[in-house]
Amino acid sequence: MSDRSVQSAGNDNLDKKTLFVRSIPFDATSEQLTDFFSQFCPVRHAVVVNDAEGQSRGFGFVSFAMDEDTQTALDKSRTTKFQGRMLRVDIAKRRDRKVKNQEDSSSSPSSSKVQKEQVEKRKPRLIIRNLPWSVRNPEQLKKIFSKYGVVTDAFIPRKKGGQMSGFAFVTMKKYANAQNAIKESEGLKIDDREVAVDFALEKSKWLQYKDEHDEDEDEDEDGQEEVDEEVENGQEEVDEEVDEGQEEELEDSDNADVANSDSDDSDVELDSDEDVEESQEKELEKSRPKANRQENFSIFVRNIPYDTESEDLKQHFEKFGPVKYALPVIDKETGLAKGTAFVAFYQKESYEKCLANAPESSTTSILISDDVSPDYVFEGRILSISPTVDRESASRLTEKNAQKRMELLGKTPGERDKRNLYLLNEGRITENSKLASKLSKSDLELREKSYKLRVQHLNKNPSLHLSLTRLAIRNLPRAMNAKALKALARKAVVQFATEVKDGKRQPLTKEEAIRSQKEKERWQAGEVESNRSKKQGVVRQAKIIMEVKGSGDAGRSRGYGFLEFRDHKTALMGLRWLNAHEVTPSEILEGLDDEEKKIAELEGLAKRKLIVEFAIEHANIVKRRREKMLHARKSSAGKKQGNTNKGMHVGKKTIVEDKEPSKSGLDDDTKKLIGMKRKRRQQKRGK
Repeated sequence: MSDRSVQSAGNDNLDKKTLFVRSIPFDATSEQLTDFFSQFCPVRHAVVVNDAEGQSRGFGFVSFAMDEDTQTALDKSRTTKFQGRMLRVDIAKRRDRKVKNQEDSSSSPSSSKVQKEQVEKRKPRLIIRNLPWSVRNPEQLKKIFSKYGVVTDAFIPRKKGGQMSGFAFVTMKKYANAQNAIKESEGLKIDDREVAVDFALEKSKWLQYKDEHDEDEDEDEDGQEEVDEEVENGQEEVDEEVDEGQEEELEDSDNADVANSDSDDSDVELDSDEDVEESQEKELEKSRPKANRQENFSIFVRNIPYDTESEDLKQHFEKFGPVKYALPVIDKETGLAKGTAFVAFYQKESYEKCLANAPESSTTSILISDDVSPDYVFEGRILSISPTVDRESASRLTEKNAQKRMELLGKTPGERDKRNLYLLNEGRITENSKLASKLSKSDLELREKSYKLRVQHLNKNPSLHLSLTRLAIRNLPRAMNAKALKALARKAVVQFATEVKDGKRQPLTKEEAIRSQKEKERWQAGEVESNRSKKQGVVRQAKIIMEVKGSGDAGRSRGYGFLEFRDHKTALMGLRWLNAHEVTPSEILEGLDDEEKKIAELEGLAKRKLIVEFAIEHANIVKRRREKMLHARKSSAGKKQGNTNKGMHVGKKTIVEDKEPSKSGLDDDTKKLIGMKRKRRQQKRGK
């Protein structure tokens, strides 16, 4: 147990059965919070606090039946992500109450005695919390609890609209049966979900009893420690509330109220959420910044990694001067990082120094230029920095530049990136990606080396660009030939479509489909109509590079090759399926005859994971190749048309008839030529 946990557990000012949870995603519900904490211990009650408009405020409370469960959930929840986000969990504080006058205090013993007597009358009724929603029939509960004694009634309350509440009530005939049920049901699971069983009380009687009980218990507590912790927790809460982004400024919490509990009107759970909610809510309202606040010396930073921590970003910008805060922006809808952040400086000089030398943000290239200062490169990314603006201006700028940003990424019909540099990262696997865990260290180094070499080539020669349909395949098994590679490429397209249909893989985006159609229409512009309508396979060409040029299939492979697909869409499908795919021996031998299989087996059928990237091409070479291909197709179409005309018949007559030879077997042109030669000889003899 941590020191903080021990301290919290030993403080009488804390509610040892309730957790105060912060940094909850704004789209999370109370049911989802209940499900999350139920994996650690049985939950009595969980609620996400909403404002007056019913929107989540990003914090909530979770109650447990036992102190040990609270501590276990505290420790485990601090190391487990909730919807991709780490929660900030602490033991909740009780609500601070004013001490009543002496007259009320003198009457409390008798009043307490009356309440306890009334409580005793309700004890045969049990409340079952953390109940799975699959349990909808009270008869199911009667059957389960009948083994502890006679069950007189069972009731499963529902929310408005018929939604399940997650708890139920069971009334036992005798008090001893109820006690036995609580004792024996520890660890009880209903539909593979552990439930918590306790006594239920009338709501009005329980509230009155609880108020007086809490007043007696909290009468001598020192309030100074609570104030100190409120200030500390309030400051931490600021860090969470500022994470809304430049266009989604901080919410105003002046008129916000805690959402009502989901308890039934006549019965209430044995928790103290109402004690702690008001206290925690007040401390957050005190520390929460005003809505739409704009710092004097703040900047907006784009292109940061999605897993960036606030402390790392703050440390990076301290190169320019003292930093007040550095906060990555979290999407309010999804709870995920946006790849942007706010950074505020204490001094004007630091703010101006940071903006003065910031790199241009209007460039269409994603390559790291040599003249970019290391101060503006964070974890291998060039930071885009601009002064912050108010919400209205940010909204206006966003609407104005949305189309422009899409064009720069090649996602709209008017894209300006003619070199297709946005495809450079397609298929790239970095050390921090999930796929990297399945690759060896040498494989990752080979991929990074290939990426850097491609960047170097593209920087040096502006005539180079990335092809939309041609893939470069590296780390090929040397035994694989062009025929097997083509078969594997066709398989990749089919498997990609199958996995998308089965929900195992994300489909291509709408922008990618539009881009593919545009490229296809551009290439078909100069083609003959007959060739355009002719169906083509998904793979136009598969080529293996040999060690000796011109050696053909008899030569030895250099371990890399190229695939030319029919269009950009199929090229994307092939790349995403083939990249990091381990080639099996059966795929190496696919489509080969017996002789070719023997040659492949001599080379060795070693398994290798492919490195697949969009190929780099030279604009002039592509242009010449295109012209040559069109010329060849036109010539081929002309010859076919001529042969067709010669063989066409209408009835028994041909459209174009061959000239019939004379009796001598010579045609008219030959006879004319012979006649001219004879005439010249005669003229010479006459001279």
